[in-house]
Amino acid sequence: HHFVCEDMAEAPQQEDFSKLPLDAKLSHKVWKARLMGYEEATKLFKKQDEKSSEFTSHVGLLKKFVTDSNAFAQEKGLEATMAFLNNCSPSISGRVCGDVVAGVVTKCLNARAKSKEAGMAIVLMYIEIEKQEPVLEELVKGLSNKQPKIVSGCVQVLRMGVSEFGAKVMGVKQLMKAMPAMFENSDKNVRAEAKLLAVELYRWIGVALKVTLEKSLKPVQMKELEEDWAKLPGDPAVPT
Repeated sequence: HHFVCEDMAEAPQQEDFSKLPLDAKLSHKVWKARLMGYEEATKLFKKQDEKSSEFTSHVGLLKKFVTDSNAFAQEKGLEATMAFLNNCSPSISGRVCGDVVAGVVTKCLNARAKSKEAGMAIVLMYIEIEKQEPVLEELVKGLSNKQPKIVSGCVQVLRMGVSEFGAKVMGVKQLMKAMPAMFENSDKNVRAEAKLLAVELYRWIGVALKVTLEKSLKPVQMKELEEDWAKLPGDPAVPT
């Protein structure tokens, strides 16, 4: 028994994670080790050529970066993901677009404000590198999530996408098809975000949106929208 006690006495000693190789840190069961790994990865990614083997060997881990179960580690995982996207060729980062965006939808849009913002920036970055189809697919899936925070977050990102890249890039037909359900959602934040999206979309496509929404919205919702639309400048929006 004597030996058992000795072993136990030594157990609480903090393991020195800094000496571990990067990949061992990234896959470690202790969040502090993963956090160190994400910080190291961020620095590494910023120094690479866009087709670097560091990108090809780590691209499959990005979904884990954005969905880390520890909030502190997740924040650093999101930073590492952004560093990856900013420095890597879209031909590599694009491979995991659907996975990463799905991870953001389910684990960032309902997270703390900082992680939510970082997650949204990652989604917008994927639209910027012309991966809007898989992005849109995941955001539309997110609209049927059981958590209102996730649904309103998806609507918010869709609006940001339209505002930054234009209605055409974001797939007008799919958006219009998804909108009636947003207005029927029982959560008031979702409905408020839907209204903001409708106003943003109207800037781009005008009366076509009215025709679509009139078929399914309540008259009172339609009246409110028309009041908001009336305040918009007369000229249609153009991508910046």
